[in-house]
Amino acid sequence: MKHLIYLVVLLAVTISTPIAHANGEEIRECDFKVNRCVSGDARVTLADGVVKRVEVNVYYCGRPGNLGYSCTIDSSRSDQDSKWSEEGGATMIANVSPFNPIEPDRVRVTVGRHVSIDLDEAQPLGRCGVGAELPRAIVIPAQRKACRVWLRAP
Repeated sequence: MKHLIYLVVLLAVTISTPIAHANGEEIRECDFKVNRCVSGDARVTLADGVVKRVEVNVYYCGRPGNLGYSCTIDSSRSDQDSKWSEEGGATMIANVSPFNPIEPDRVRVTVGRHVSIDLDEAQPLGRCGVGAELPRAIVIPAQRKACRVWLRAP
């Protein structure tokens, strides 16, 4: 099992660097493991520095003998489930059909040396299974490192 974990970490370090494509696209991605029960990955696709797609997967372990829980965000400018806008140097991605329509349900992505994914106003309901929640924020570093993740206070 330890060998598998080392292999996964090595693979994550190897592929976490930005990948440039001939068509002007760049993918910034990273993996994370916050503790023994919270892990995941994040990926942002850019085209000429503009955010085109955001993918976030967060996994929580379940009780012994049970499956775990997950949260997923997969949004692109071409989908019909979100409304994209630019605000103060950041890309705002609003869910057009939030679980609770009274509260905001949006993700803020800021691109610079690092890519910051602010999930503080993203609703976990509708995206997460029972027992899972979105982190407050994820930062994809410019170098070969794991994501930096801030969980919500219990």
